[in-house]
Amino acid sequence: MPNPILSMAGTWAEPLTFAAMLACFGLLSVAARWPIGMALIAAAWAGAALNGEYFPLRHMVEGAFSYFDPILIIATAMIFMRVLADGGALGAIGAAVERRFGSRPALLLPVVMLIIMFPGMITGSSTASVITTGSVAASMIGSLGLSRERVAALIAMGGVLGMVAPPVNIPAMIIGGGIDLPYTGFALPLAAASFPLAGIVAYLLAWPALRNKDRRNAPGYRPPVQGSGSSISGSRALVAPLVAALFMLAPRLMPEHIADPGLPLVFVCAGVAGILTLPGFAVLPSLLRATEECLPVLGILCGVGSFIQVMTLTGARGWLVSLMTGAPSWALLLAAGASLPLFGAVSAFGSASVLGVPFLLAFLGRNEIVTTAALSLLTALGDLMLPAALAATLAAQVAGAPDRLRVLRLCIVPALLTIAAAIAMLFFAPELGRWLGT
Repeated sequence: MPNPILSMAGTWAEPLTFAAMLACFGLLSVAARWPIGMALIAAAWAGAALNGEYFPLRHMVEGAFSYFDPILIIATAMIFMRVLADGGALGAIGAAVERRFGSRPALLLPVVMLIIMFPGMITGSSTASVITTGSVAASMIGSLGLSRERVAALIAMGGVLGMVAPPVNIPAMIIGGGIDLPYTGFALPLAAASFPLAGIVAYLLAWPALRNKDRRNAPGYRPPVQGSGSSISGSRALVAPLVAALFMLAPRLMPEHIADPGLPLVFVCAGVAGILTLPGFAVLPSLLRATEECLPVLGILCGVGSFIQVMTLTGARGWLVSLMTGAPSWALLLAAGASLPLFGAVSAFGSASVLGVPFLLAFLGRNEIVTTAALSLLTALGDLMLPAALAATLAAQVAGAPDRLRVLRLCIVPALLTIAAAIAMLFFAPELGRWLGT
């Protein structure tokens, strides 16, 4: 039976439920420092209990499995990346790039940015980029004379933009899943949202190094690490990534002859190829480490699913959507630019589901694919927001920067550029959709 307090609240029942769920989530995740996934599940149960569903087991389990496909993608992609890192392939690729472009920083920077972004592009997680290729990138650009804080800011922004870039964008999957929008046709919009920004950010943060001709006398100069990855040839290091690329591209090039195996199977096959071709390393500990690294993200996705399921059950989701659809378009653009990154301070995936889906419903009819890509760009910035500032915190540790707040200050201008680009995409979504052919 419904809670008597909410019964008396009348039309205020849904907003009160939503506020209670957010308050419970905030208290548990920030004050009590619970894991984000557990805090989301507890907040979902609190919202259900307020509405008379004291044992909402069916809804909690059904919601937890809402994002089963992204969960499989993240788990298998993280194993693939750990195989590349522990097998020495990432180090070998980094060393080859440094030998080729080390004396030409203007060419080195975009290549390094792509290397930083790569793990995020296939896992949908900025954390994966920072903790796998972040250290490789730090050693590669140390010879440019950048301060450790600038190196960390570059790695953090690369991780965030890699989270947005194709082929895997988990926030876009979550937002699109809210209106049953298939995750197809996103490659060009996501590429337009991420790659140009990545190039601009790379040159913006590394401008002092590009301007300084005598880099060896720069305060942040660190000589390049010699022999990194020298025990592995470039061809062996590229086998596993090429297997992944082949499995992804073949069904798109010849759809009438080759079935799409799905991203989880693609990463499993590429991981096996890496294990077979890379020098011997402890495979089981590597797999266990990959599982340990991705469990927090998987827990968040389960919690997000339960949270959204209970919001739908109690009517809070419908109330939020109706509130947004009645607002003027200019207010929606400003609200999206501010609220999605700020809510992402707790969880970028939570921001995508709790706010991203209602914003997409409010923008229906303005090319949903481009709109979803722009909203995912805003949610990804949550990994730079305090108190957690996960991308910046981990990047500071990887680059050896002692003060993460200085790293965050360097990320302010790139983050504002990212917000401006996302708002522009939202405003011109119909025109961009026609231009990109979506």
